[in-house]
Order: sequence, then C-alpha cells, then structure tokens
Amino acid sequence: MPQFEQVGVFSSLIFWSLVSFAILFILLKKYAFPPILEALEERESKIRTDISSAEQLREEGQKLKVELEAELKKAHEKANTIVQLAHDEAKKNQEKLLQETQSKIKQMQLEAENEIKGSRNKLFSEIRGYAAELTVASAEKFLKKRLDDKASQDLINESIDEVIQSMEQSAN
Repeated sequence: MPQFEQVGVFSSLIFWSLVSFAILFILLKKYAFPPILEALEERESKIRTDISSAEQLREEGQKLKVELEAELKKAHEKANTIVQLAHDEAKKNQEKLLQETQSKIKQMQLEAENEIKGSRNKLFSEIRGYAAELTVASAEKFLKKRLDDKASQDLINESIDEVIQSMEQSAN
C-alpha cells in the first residue's frame, strides 16, 4: 500500500493527529461525557423505576382480578341462592293454594251431600205423609163402604187420584 510506505513523510502529521485526538478526547471526557453519562444514568434509573412500578401495578391488577373474581363468584352464589329460595317459596305457595282448593272442594262436596240428604229426607217424609194420607183415605173409604172387587178397585183408584191432587196442590 502506497500510503503506508511514506510513513517518514507523514510522521509529523501522525504525531499532531494523535495530539489533537488526545486533546479532543480530554475535552470530551471533561465536558461532554459527564452530561451524556448522567442523562443515560437518569434514563436507566427512570426505566428501572417504570419497570418496577409496572410490575407492582401488574401484581396489584392480579390481586384485584382475584378479588373481583371471588366477589363475582359470591354474587353468582348469592343470586343462585335467591333464585332457589324464590323457587322454593313459589312451590310452597302453589302447594298451599292446592291444599286450600282441595279443602274448599271437600267442603263443597260435604255441603252438597248434606243438602242432598236433607232433600231426600224431606222427600221421604213427604212420601210417608202422602202414603199415610193414602192409607187413611183408603181405610176410611173402605170402612164406609162394603166392598166387592169392583168397588175395591174403584176405591183404590179414587184414593190414588186424591193423593195425586194433594201432591199437586202442595207442589203449587
């Protein structure tokens, strides 16, 4: 290489280049490097602080997430409990209404049976009364007349007609 062969010619140039580089390095070390290093250290400490605060925030976020999940789970359980209680209460009310309805139906049946029995007893007593009247009327007519078969038949028919008329009059 031709430029390195002439080292003797440029030796003074190399000397002054080294001297000027050393002066420049000393000046840079004294005046430029401290503010640059200080800025880099500040930046490094800020980044470390930001990283540690981000980690703390992440941990707090995880804790909050766990707490919120626990609270959400409790809320779901509470809601399920409330729904179950409402369902049970509705079932109880339904059973209560069913029992009340059944008891009312039984009461109405008893009342209807009693009314039917009363009507039946009244009807039987009326029939007994009519039968008694018929018997009395038949006996009366029987005693009044001497009867032969034809007269006896006429007497029975007459008594039946009187009882029917009596029943019709009492019905009106």
